[in-house]
Amino acid sequence: MNSILEQQWYAVCRASQVGKRPLGLTRFGHTIVLWRSPDGTVSCFFDACPHRGAALSRGRTVDGCIACPYHGLRFDQEGRCTGMPPHPEGPIPESMQLRRFPCVVDRGLVWVWNGSDATPLPPLPWDASLDAELQADGGPFLDLEDTFAVNYLRIMENLSDFHHVAHVHRRTAPVPGRMENIEVTRTGTHVRVQGVLASADGKRRFAASTHIVAPSMGILHFEGLARFAAIATPIDEHNTWLFARYTQTAVRIPGLTTVLTWLFGQFDYRLLQRLEDFPVWRSQRLEKPDDVGRYTWLPADEGVKQFFEAYAELRDSKPAA
Repeated sequence: MNSILEQQWYAVCRASQVGKRPLGLTRFGHTIVLWRSPDGTVSCFFDACPHRGAALSRGRTVDGCIACPYHGLRFDQEGRCTGMPPHPEGPIPESMQLRRFPCVVDRGLVWVWNGSDATPLPPLPWDASLDAELQADGGPFLDLEDTFAVNYLRIMENLSDFHHVAHVHRRTAPVPGRMENIEVTRTGTHVRVQGVLASADGKRRFAASTHIVAPSMGILHFEGLARFAAIATPIDEHNTWLFARYTQTAVRIPGLTTVLTWLFGQFDYRLLQRLEDFPVWRSQRLEKPDDVGRYTWLPADEGVKQFFEAYAELRDSKPAA
């Protein structure tokens, strides 16, 4: 099973988490190390010294370079070895080079490119148009993150539909379960779903929409309740780092909006997702998370279906030469 796509940008952590001290993470199936140079630039490399494989994330930074904790070899922001304490006179072997992952800091996140170091790289999936959607109700915004022991496609599948809310969250967020006025459009990797959750008598109606950018990002909007961006970055095939930038729109009271956003966000992220969504994600029985040919689709599932079609196109496409 290999559901993690190459030739993609992935958000790997919040930018504030990367400092002078090396930070080791596992993302998109690789162990990586990030560190910030004195000028503020963030660099990302495969977390292994080419000398004898020690984890560089256990090392330190010295004079703007990352130093291996085992024998002190130093590497600059391009991954070039700049010093070998055991043999300071050199020569430095050509193979003494770190595997570099291109990375950028944008919108408070560190984005890492999982693919060939081509130039120019494609733009990030989070662009100005997504900002406009996210900020349509104003702020303030709350950043939240967690890790879940489930494949990232399970989370993206969940983000692609909103008709599960009436059932998975029936006690904590009771909304009607009948889907009306469903509209689904897809343009490349972008899948947009909008519709209405309505009661049988039509007296209770909640408009909702989701805008998915395959393979791992989306913006959800429950009218009059909340709006948030979500990013599901694969740690490996069985674990996901989930980030959300969240704002509630139900209550707007000057001086209390920030506090209420924090409370709503904790309720949504810590309770609804951890205690209600997560067990359902884990319960899905397909051996391969993208083996959706065995699903029996309903009209309300069209957004999920279109997401997996976009994912399959990315999976099956050939990288540019």
